[in-house]
Amino acid sequence: MKLIISFLASFFILFSGIVASAQINPQDTLPYKRYEFGLFGTGGLSIFQPTPPDGTKTDVEPAYTFGALGTYAANRDIGFALGLGYESRGMFFKEQNKTEPNEEFRFSYFAIQPSLRFKSFLIGVNINIPVGFNLTVNPGSGYSAYSRSIGTDTANTLIDIRAEGLLPIVENDFGNLYFIIQASYCLSDAVGKGGFYTVGQNPLNSPDPVTKSPMPSVQLGLSYLFSPGAKTK
Repeated sequence: MKLIISFLASFFILFSGIVASAQINPQDTLPYKRYEFGLFGTGGLSIFQPTPPDGTKTDVEPAYTFGALGTYAANRDIGFALGLGYESRGMFFKEQNKTEPNEEFRFSYFAIQPSLRFKSFLIGVNINIPVGFNLTVNPGSGYSAYSRSIGTDTANTLIDIRAEGLLPIVENDFGNLYFIIQASYCLSDAVGKGGFYTVGQNPLNSPDPVTKSPMPSVQLGLSYLFSPGAKTK
């Protein structure tokens, strides 16, 4: 939990610097582009946000997203953006004071990302529709790890609020190369109503499964957006 708080704090400190810089030099180096479209890819970390049950510890897991992104500028200051792609996030659990046994929940989503765009700042939502749900267990004690697919009917659509910086690195008349930094805060749970037991729980002594499973993430990446013929004064 401390790690994800540190990453979120780092994001907002960095973004505050970006906003301050934009206020000092608000003029874009090029006239704004009415339309932009292209590809993006980001990578970072996700984590099980709530306090884990007694006997269990959690840790950060890799998260990544890639897909297509398009933007429309109503004027120089305000516009809209829509991203479509694939996103993967995970949750990790192990027994307290041990490295094994442990388990990883890995979720795959079709990601829909509508946003409002204010210059280089996007605020929007992630609508992550589950397309895959896998569990990998490492029993320890000389046993081999194994994986199995869990039906997506046990995974929820994951809804996030997302704050994102879309910062131009290289600009020209035909397109921009952007650096992306984003943080997502979950409004829904990754796992459905039935919940789940962690590797550190004994169902006989802990009859209540985990029912709250928000899974926020922080990711960094790049995007190249084309704008042929879209430059406007």
